[in-house]
Amino acid sequence: MLADRFALPLSTPSAAARDAYVDASERALTFYPGALAAYDSAISADPNFAVAHAGKAQVLMREGNVAGARAALIAAKDLAVGLTEREASHIAIFDLGSSGQTEAAIAAVHEHFSAWPLDALVISIAANPNGLIGGSGRLGQKHQIAELMDSVAPHYGDDWFLSITRWRFRKTAGSRRPVARSSVRWRSTRKTRTAHTGLPMSATRAANPIRHGPFCCPGSRRIRATDFSTAI
Repeated sequence: MLADRFALPLSTPSAAARDAYVDASERALTFYPGALAAYDSAISADPNFAVAHAGKAQVLMREGNVAGARAALIAAKDLAVGLTEREASHIAIFDLGSSGQTEAAIAAVHEHFSAWPLDALVISIAANPNGLIGGSGRLGQKHQIAELMDSVAPHYGDDWFLSITRWRFRKTAGSRRPVARSSVRWRSTRKTRTAHTGLPMSATRAANPIRHGPFCCPGSRRIRATDFSTAI
């Protein structure tokens, strides 16, 4: 069975769809341009690729296209039969968040990570100041995000994704606390490119190209919690 770069199985028989999905996901994780086009390429290669539709929904929501995001998530849900348990849970979390069931979505995130801590796209919607937990209105939400990232960190080792995610969270949250050696690892790879996508790893151009909120892109409006939820 084909898998993503974290070795998580993907329900598609198409290597082209898998490769486009990996490219799209890395662009989405780093807020790098081209994620939507890459998800469309994955869907074109395999129209039944459910998590590619879910990834597209996340990017569309980030861009402020609420109607498009809803349509993409509906497509993902319609294709959810026969998926792996991880993929079905992945889509269900997006669905819960988008329907305003925030507490259920957060509970599902924690349950999801107990089984699949390497599902980076779920981390990207949960562990940032404006995401599922950050937009929940919970007391101590920044501490909860930090705890979530700390709980999955051992599974990522020296992978760039969690290092950048933790750096971005601490920067946005205004924390002065160092990120346990991750910034050192990140600086050592900031001028390299990822093996799968060739994307430059730079704090200002890849992790956070312009100082917008995590669910905003240049030229887009800021998404309110009532707009299809900040969970996506």
